[in-house]
Amino acid sequence: MTGSFPEVPAMLSQNVPPTFFPRLVLVVTTLMSVVLIIRGLILPRVPKEPIKKRVLLTAGIVTAAILLMQPLGMLLTVSLLAVVMPMAWGERRYRRLVILALALPLAIHLVFTVALGIRFPLGLLAAFSS
Repeated sequence: MTGSFPEVPAMLSQNVPPTFFPRLVLVVTTLMSVVLIIRGLILPRVPKEPIKKRVLLTAGIVTAAILLMQPLGMLLTVSLLAVVMPMAWGERRYRRLVILALALPLAIHLVFTVALGIRFPLGLLAAFSS
């Protein structure tokens, strides 16, 4: 698909065409996949452990976060995820969780929204932004 991307004038591309990053991700993913296949063929088969409950819980939390992204918005969802995920993994230092829940979305907002101009879904925060 990157072959159909429109050409960007040289003065706007900053020496990096828009096709570069998608192609880089594709090449790196392909190389890593080949390494995994070769490794699987070479290494002896080891009986697999059953999937631990914590892995399933983590998958459920991530799925819930994806579903909550639109109604809650990116920043509130990340804040909630920054508390729920560590607690699911056994973290009980609540002061640190509160700091993480406030600092992580703030850092994401500053880097992506303020510095890079990327807009995330606002969700509930849309009512307060005008």
